[in-house]
Amino acid sequence: MTILRQLANIPLVAGLSDQQRVLVADCCCQREFGRGETIYHQGLEARQIYLIVEGLVSLDDVMPEADAWISYERHGPGELIGVASLLRVPVHSLTATCLEPTSAIELDVAALEKLFGQDPEIGFKMMYEVAYIFFQRYEKAKTRLYNVFREIPVRLICRE
Repeated sequence: MTILRQLANIPLVAGLSDQQRVLVADCCCQREFGRGETIYHQGLEARQIYLIVEGLVSLDDVMPEADAWISYERHGPGELIGVASLLRVPVHSLTATCLEPTSAIELDVAALEKLFGQDPEIGFKMMYEVAYIFFQRYEKAKTRLYNVFREIPVRLICRE
């Protein structure tokens, strides 16, 4: 399946016209990763976004000094990882590791930024979807945090 056809099924670019998706496809390349392979490491430069086509990826906070990690999220087909690089965050805050063989579309952020300058409508529509993705992740994180504190037998009261 071509990148252009794959992009049509991914919410980040599904709202774009066929012509606009062709322009976005020019910023992409297909990538294949094996089980256990790392897509990106936290602390390293963040200049690509990945749209997962097939597979499952874990986003983890790796702490080598403690020989530990915290798994935050898992993402599968149709989902986006590395999105902070589009927000000009200079380095990845988590490590992305494939839990199974994974096929992804890699988007070059520098090429996308150039495209946004040429066609602001593409930039607006894509950044609108990025904001929605971040809001959904915020809501999930808030729910997880609430569930942790719900188990604490103390009533928390906020007063101004």
